[in-house]
Amino acid sequence: EDMIHRMFGRSNERICREQFIPDAGPAEVAAFTEEKEALYQSFCLQMPERIHLVEGAPAMLDYLKEAGVPFCLATGSGLENIVFYREHLGLGRWFSPDRIVYFDGSFPGKPAPDIYRIAAARLGLEPADCMVLEDGTSGLRAAAAAGAGALAALWEARFPSPLTDGMRVDRELHDLRDWQALLAGFGLLR
Repeated sequence: EDMIHRMFGRSNERICREQFIPDAGPAEVAAFTEEKEALYQSFCLQMPERIHLVEGAPAMLDYLKEAGVPFCLATGSGLENIVFYREHLGLGRWFSPDRIVYFDGSFPGKPAPDIYRIAAARLGLEPADCMVLEDGTSGLRAAAAAGAGALAALWEARFPSPLTDGMRVDRELHDLRDWQALLAGFGLLR
């Protein structure tokens, strides 16, 4: 539960300094990041049955793309994981490189609101005109701080909730099987 609240969605630099090496310099952060992500990707590849999008996500993304609803991916992951996810999750089917905002060190990571402001701008929208679907506490805080118009929290039922300290969300989900109702509830079903 602590990991969900203190690590999910946060940059490797922040995780390294807050959880492991408080006075880490750039070289130590880079080495930490390389080792952490190599281990993560190795564990994922050892359990291929776990490398998949949440149920309902492909159908929802197909619908959004076909309906011309603008959407993008805003992740605290670095480029090394974007490349990994594009290969193993087939993200290129829905997300062109310009529709993926990832942590590249040029802005503060979640829970700072910057990533969602950048994502909205890439869509030609204001954050208030966007719905954010998030699975982590820091991401929910970032979306709220950015002024997202709607917030949906998504997490696997077997994990603890990312919602803490009276966080405001408009919808809580454990999968996207009911994606039509989710989109209709936010006025996105055409």
